[in-house]
Amino acid sequence: MTNLPPSRFSGNDELRDPGDSQRLSDLGAALLIRFSAMLRTARTYDATNQAFQRQLQDLHGAIAQIHDTEDEVALVAVADYLYVNGVRIRAQAALLTVYHSLMTEFERRSLGGVRLLHGVSGAELERFIQLFIAAEDPMLAERFSEAIAEASIEHIMPVPASELENPDLKDLDDPLEKASERRRAKRVFWRAVLGTKKVLLRAKQNGRPDLRHAKRLVQPLVDSVMKHEYSIVGLTALKDHDEYTYAHCVNVAILSVSMGQVLGLSRQTLADLGVAALLHDIGKVSVPGEVLRKPTALTPDEWQMMRRHPIEGTKMLTRMPGLSALTLDSMRVCLEHHMNFDRTGYPDVEMEWGQATLSRIVALSDCFDAITAHRAYHRRPRTSFEALQYLLGPTRIQFDPAVLWALVRTLGLYPAGSVMQTESGVIALAMSPNPTDLRRPTSRVLVRADGSVVPEDVPEMWEPMPASETVVRVLKPEEHAINTGNLLAA
Repeated sequence: MTNLPPSRFSGNDELRDPGDSQRLSDLGAALLIRFSAMLRTARTYDATNQAFQRQLQDLHGAIAQIHDTEDEVALVAVADYLYVNGVRIRAQAALLTVYHSLMTEFERRSLGGVRLLHGVSGAELERFIQLFIAAEDPMLAERFSEAIAEASIEHIMPVPASELENPDLKDLDDPLEKASERRRAKRVFWRAVLGTKKVLLRAKQNGRPDLRHAKRLVQPLVDSVMKHEYSIVGLTALKDHDEYTYAHCVNVAILSVSMGQVLGLSRQTLADLGVAALLHDIGKVSVPGEVLRKPTALTPDEWQMMRRHPIEGTKMLTRMPGLSALTLDSMRVCLEHHMNFDRTGYPDVEMEWGQATLSRIVALSDCFDAITAHRAYHRRPRTSFEALQYLLGPTRIQFDPAVLWALVRTLGLYPAGSVMQTESGVIALAMSPNPTDLRRPTSRVLVRADGSVVPEDVPEMWEPMPASETVVRVLKPEEHAINTGNLLAA
């Protein structure tokens, strides 16, 4: 294979006109969406199906738009970022699932990316997609390049991951350990989201969750928390993206494991807690989609369906083969995660019943994440700061005081996503907690003390906020026009 010039991989587009870079960035984002949709469709439909052909045509069109001004389209994954012809495609909130899904697709096949040369035909693209899907098999992935050549595909060239491991890429690796931690956290988080989606969809099909798969998804989350890598806690503040339904389960697992560590639980117990938290809402697969997504208040019958999801989830878990401590813990958490500490929740149990410790942790994690989520019938969701204030107010009687304390230790006084103003006049965004000083999170400076705005492409970080700074107030969303989701995802 002819090597691609290093400039195509480096992400350095300084020689481009800013307008050209923006155009390529926009077209590149559209390409990612089309490529991801094509892969999803190809897993469901045969190439002769109209849905397959429609997606193929859309993908071909997205490639052709870039070819209008470029000799080729080089889509590559480098240092946890995606680039199209050297221009980095920003992982904005609406693009997050597509972004990390494609990175996982390339990694699974040991690919750094793909080059689409001018003149690529629809027929070549169709054969490439079929081979790409088949290369999920590790044995086929090893000879993917050979298969491309044998299929007479001349205008599409896979880029092996090894081809990107060269000195020209050294500048993409942030020397700061904190930046490396954030990259690792994003990779672990999105793998867990995509994996959770598979677990829940399969449970909906066959009536029982895959506990082994759930354990594999949770282990890296536990590892991150045990290593005190708090960036992964900050990612739970991301709410405005297409896969929030599945991310909610991951968020609850991360928060629960972090709170469990604060409370001194053993590593094995943290792992079991993470699995139980990941599966806490499994019963919702039995609730009709139109009820789950209803933008207005539920009717009494619909509310009754929702209130049954802990029972339905517990019943699903009883169908698991064998009986283990993990299965029992998961069943109990599933049943009890809406049973409040003061017995005001559901399902209502007439006999004397004490909510288990793991259930108390998951119940609070679930509540915090849910009240910060977007709801069509709310003017806006509570911010993470407002949610913490709410839970520490009169509502606190519903939760175990020790678990509330663990939540504060996990999130800090200014949880990720909080837009803070300091005494010196700096405006900063909280990115992740700082357990050594709950008042001073790891933050991204947005506006300096002199009033100058920090350019988005040259971030200034406080890791953590310096002792010389003191937060005087937290801004409400109505007081600023900052897209916190995009900045948290960057």
